[in-house]
Amino acid sequence: MREFTLDFSTSKKPIFHQLYTYFKNGIREGRLRSGDYLPSLRSSARSFGVSKNSVENAYQLLISEGYLRNIPKKGYCVTYEPDASPREVIGAEAANISERTVTTDFRYGNIELGTFPFRHWNKVRNLLVAQYQSRYAVEGTNQGEYLLRKELSRLLYESRGVLSTPDQIVVGAAPQQLVMLLSQLLDVKKHRIGVENPGYDGARNTFLNLGFRVRPIPLTGSGVSLRELTGSGANVMYVSPSQQFRNRMTMPADKRTELADWARSREYLIEDDYEWEFKYEEGILPAIQSMVPDKTVYIGRISKALLPVFNLSYMVLPSGLLSEFHSKVPEYDQPVSRLDQLTFARYLSDGYWYKHLQQMRRLYEEKQRYFAEALERYMPGKAQAEGKDTGLHAFLTVRTDRSEDELIEAALEKGVRVYGTARYWLRPGDEYPTVLLGYGALGREEIAAGVKALAEAWF
Repeated sequence: MREFTLDFSTSKKPIFHQLYTYFKNGIREGRLRSGDYLPSLRSSARSFGVSKNSVENAYQLLISEGYLRNIPKKGYCVTYEPDASPREVIGAEAANISERTVTTDFRYGNIELGTFPFRHWNKVRNLLVAQYQSRYAVEGTNQGEYLLRKELSRLLYESRGVLSTPDQIVVGAAPQQLVMLLSQLLDVKKHRIGVENPGYDGARNTFLNLGFRVRPIPLTGSGVSLRELTGSGANVMYVSPSQQFRNRMTMPADKRTELADWARSREYLIEDDYEWEFKYEEGILPAIQSMVPDKTVYIGRISKALLPVFNLSYMVLPSGLLSEFHSKVPEYDQPVSRLDQLTFARYLSDGYWYKHLQQMRRLYEEKQRYFAEALERYMPGKAQAEGKDTGLHAFLTVRTDRSEDELIEAALEKGVRVYGTARYWLRPGDEYPTVLLGYGALGREEIAAGVKALAEAWF
């Protein structure tokens, strides 16, 4: 086993961040290659003479940025390719099947690239390079560029009713990275975290890996069960009311009010406003944060409407946690480049963002309709898609005696790649197997051909 050494006395940054930087540099410089495994949490802690929690934090940050993947029963595998952005890496287990011919890849996270205004985006970037040359010579603020936070505060108020000042906003690369940052502001002994079950595994696993007591809260037809939440003992709840990640439901107004009332007598509500931009049929309801701003941590992301490699997320902290941020993590390194932040701020202030978002909404609504038509044509009564009026992907529950793995394997034999969903459950749930299909990057004919091939493979 290779040896790793690091002198922690040369930096004032937190131990976990020094470990993260050490491994990231090793990966980017080729000392650790794609397919290599990092030592286990226990082995790394022993080797470096640090706590297991510090190693966990470092590994989780590397995972959130696409450098690592935690493969069950194997360990932490490097997935970064030197000539690829971390977010372009598809994962070690996918590489094992890459030799097969795949004609349709329903990969979640892929989006339409043909309509992105690359020329205009680059023009704005170049203008900003000339305008702010002196600014790039000094470090920016750890919360993110003020111009961007100002525009985000305005955007969130106008579109979501979020009540915030620029000073309350923290910019980050990915939601999971912001969740890990947030966990440093919470108290592992005091705070008990409720999570949707099924739900976003990135947040759930981050809290679990950092030692928090996590309570799985089942879902009803209108969202998280308030009865189960109240009886769980959780005093912090992570929820995605605009578009529940697994069941694709939108929480109605009365349930949002009930959840806001719950939060008023507890610690915090963490509102992940997942894909609110891509709601097609019903009206977009205001964020819960607008009802209880002093009790809500609001998290959002931008990449789905721009480019996957443009990792920009943001978090609005209530005043109580903002003071914790300044006192507990003053060494937080801003992971998003200043130029990317300023470019997007200009896109917001000049109105380009709204124009592009409207175009993408129309495009993805068409793709969603093509997908629904293909299901009705090739799988009538045999499969049920969750989230018929929202998002860039679907969770397809298949009425079959086969397992999730068997469905995935049968699809591959027909040249179609779909993805499993078992990881989104903290405890077993669905009677029938469910697979994840993303269609954001596919055309009408590709969607139809892929669904037809799945029907032939499964029925």
